[in-house]
Amino acid sequence: MPRRKKTSSDDQAAEVMITSPDQPSPPKDAGSIDASEFEFLSVGLLQGREAKFQAIFTHEVINEIHAHGKTSMDAEICGVLVGNLYRDSHGPYLRIHASIRGDSAESHNAQVTFKAETWQHIQETMERDHARARIVGWYHTHPGFGIFLSGMDLFIQDNFFNLPWQIAMVYDPQAEEDGVFIWRNEKSERETRLTEPPAHVAEPQENALAAISMPDAADGITSRTWVLAGILFVASFGLTYALITAVRAVG
Repeated sequence: MPRRKKTSSDDQAAEVMITSPDQPSPPKDAGSIDASEFEFLSVGLLQGREAKFQAIFTHEVINEIHAHGKTSMDAEICGVLVGNLYRDSHGPYLRIHASIRGDSAESHNAQVTFKAETWQHIQETMERDHARARIVGWYHTHPGFGIFLSGMDLFIQDNFFNLPWQIAMVYDPQAEEDGVFIWRNEKSERETRLTEPPAHVAEPQENALAAISMPDAADGITSRTWVLAGILFVASFGLTYALITAVRAVG
């Protein structure tokens, strides 16, 4: 992966990943990220969230990367990670919500190479589908030989994904195991991958009561709570009406 002569078109395609030589490189350390630069977006009570920079993947993008990896159980394949930076009460974090497959990449048993056509495909896909997002790292597979960054992987990370918030992900489709590597003190260190729960799928509406317009769950009250409240209200009203009718009949 990327073994190529540098051209102006290559520079343009990779500008989001390569620090300009005219500017001093920021320290390769996620701990140096200034959280105040990014939009506040709470992740709620996400298991494993700590008071430090972490990478959070959506459930859908993990499925997509794993599916891609399983298309080649012998040779390495690759792609890039797409997302944005945010902050919450714990500090800055990276949210990865999409990936772009490295189509046209050259695959070998223990190495994968991004070609000029691959970068062009990635850039076109970014402009078309992810105009408001960033390339926040890359992923590749190690079919059958575990989760680590090889010497070539470290070279790629150091030269092409060297901003403090850019990460690497390695997936072994044979072992069905993956790992995430984050910049810490100029080194790519393996850390826990956090994953958002699957997107909520609305349950079928079985009766008129369930079809009543209700506040969104994000407001702090779930739809089921509102349905239960409605049922209790109807039951309470019916019981009250029955009691009043009985009292009047006795009188």
